[in-house]
Amino acid sequence: MASTIRFAVGLFATAVACSSSASRPPPGPAAPACAGNGASALADAGAASSDAAEAGAGAPSFTWMVAAPDSIARFEANGVVIDGELWVLGGFTSAALEVTKRVDIYDPAGDSWRPGPDLPGAETHVAVVTFGGDVIVSGGFTGPFTGGARPPTTDAVWRWSAGTDAWSPGPSLPTAGAAFSWALLGTALHLAGGLAADGNSDADTHIVWDLAGAATWTTAASLPAARNHGGGAATGGLFYAIAGRHGWNESSGDVAEVDAFDPASGSWSARAPIPTARSEIPGATSTMEDGRILVIGGSLAGIHPSADVLVYDQTADAWCALPSLPEPRKGAVAARIGPRIVVTGGSPTSIDPSATTFVGCCF
Repeated sequence: MASTIRFAVGLFATAVACSSSASRPPPGPAAPACAGNGASALADAGAASSDAAEAGAGAPSFTWMVAAPDSIARFEANGVVIDGELWVLGGFTSAALEVTKRVDIYDPAGDSWRPGPDLPGAETHVAVVTFGGDVIVSGGFTGPFTGGARPPTTDAVWRWSAGTDAWSPGPSLPTAGAAFSWALLGTALHLAGGLAADGNSDADTHIVWDLAGAATWTTAASLPAARNHGGGAATGGLFYAIAGRHGWNESSGDVAEVDAFDPASGSWSARAPIPTARSEIPGATSTMEDGRILVIGGSLAGIHPSADVLVYDQTADAWCALPSLPEPRKGAVAARIGPRIVVTGGSPTSIDPSATTFVGCCF
């Protein structure tokens, strides 16, 4: 594995917002230090990404290294960890928003990549989980976004079997959609929010598929605030929907809300907002082995990719910061694997894909 940290200058891209946004909530409270990892607390939860970088700088016990790059540059892919390896699925491959069905698998032990099974349907904005070694993808957009037109959303669900090395259809979503918050809670796959079937409107839909044998999806309590492009995670018996944005307004539509669903009561409750509203984090949000939730990068107000590495402690209902990425990323794929955090792909400029892989060590 590479041993030198390779710093780069992130170029901020400008773009035109596609729609107006609702009023943004105030930023969350200041975050405490990530205990035991040498990371400093954010001075102000509403600070810009550069402030978060300063908060994490200089921590000797956790550093970032550059590892083997992905086989292709991509952003807004999604990912899942299987047997200690990170699967990276689909994504945009150019500033013109061309897409790929390609799946590549990163082995952190050998710092190497190999190809996986190509996606059978949608290439971007899918929900993806693993269950029993299988890979399940739900919804998403089918096709490129070239020429300023959005491709259709899909209600298709696909399951790749580790036993047969083949994809087969699962029960279709009740309605097509994309850019959900999602997580596997026990055997129950939760999908909440996202973009509705029209590919443009915010959804507050919350559906559940019990992977232990249910033949169809069921409807659960709606997400309290409709939004899309947020993160999802499950820990402590709860399903979390984290941040996101309204419509396609990446310039000023980001939100900081965090909501937790309790299947025992069938209800949602508000939790500590994420420090600095953000979107473009579905593939970079995950639950770590210790039960804390990891959120990396994202798109901040003004369409600025973020270098933030944030951790949510569900028992304290509080956020903290680890040392920031060497350069900002939106739409990255990230997860903790053993003592390391692996971050790959994403865009440092908001429109240009990257193949760079960063590995943070160690917990």
